[in-house]
Amino acid sequence: MEEIILSGTEETLKPVITLLIGIFQMIENRDIGDIVAMPVPEYVRANPLTTKLCITYFSKKEPPFFSKKQDKIIKAIYNIPDVKHGALKWEAIKNAAGGANGYQWGRFKARANLNNGREMSIYGASGEIAEKRLLELLTLSNAKIKTLSITEEKKEGVRASDQGLYKEATQMYPAYFSILNSEKIIIESNREHIMNARTTMSGTYKRTQTRRVALWVDKKPADCDAVIAEALRRGDEEGNQ
Repeated sequence: MEEIILSGTEETLKPVITLLIGIFQMIENRDIGDIVAMPVPEYVRANPLTTKLCITYFSKKEPPFFSKKQDKIIKAIYNIPDVKHGALKWEAIKNAAGGANGYQWGRFKARANLNNGREMSIYGASGEIAEKRLLELLTLSNAKIKTLSITEEKKEGVRASDQGLYKEATQMYPAYFSILNSEKIIIESNREHIMNARTTMSGTYKRTQTRRVALWVDKKPADCDAVIAEALRRGDEEGNQ
């Protein structure tokens, strides 16, 4: 868990905390490759009021995904922008993620420029594997591909000497997913400001993302439909209940 230590008075720290929270929310659930594939101009061009599906993979098939042992566990997170609400079904998400056996992750990157101004990247053990997984995950999105490219990270330079920088072919399994509804977050944030709700010094915001829904299990979790329904419910609809 990351920690940031700030020093100052409460009044001077409030705007700094708000800024840090905003930056964290913008980059959370992204790996380094995802960040690099998201330049600042893309954020400005893209429509922010979309629903995003976040799928997390691990190189272990089932929990515990992390342990005290020195075994190397690889984690990858892929974000599907502008997801189709009708596609948010547990079976459809698991199938698009590769099913129970997942897929092979590695040094090849498939990157798509989308017609909503965003980009999406997937790493695979080969160009074909990366492209296939990208295309299958994008079946869950309203966005269409404008351009598609495949690149390879060569085992040269620092990647040849630093094993941690080189992506060896590894079997990855879908572990869980979560949903982020930008419109819901904005509506709820505005409501809190109207109600003069104060941000705590710990920087806590409510419900920026749904609870995680397990994908590693064989059957749909009992709370899956409720979690999805909660994610798709507009914040102003909740306020009128």
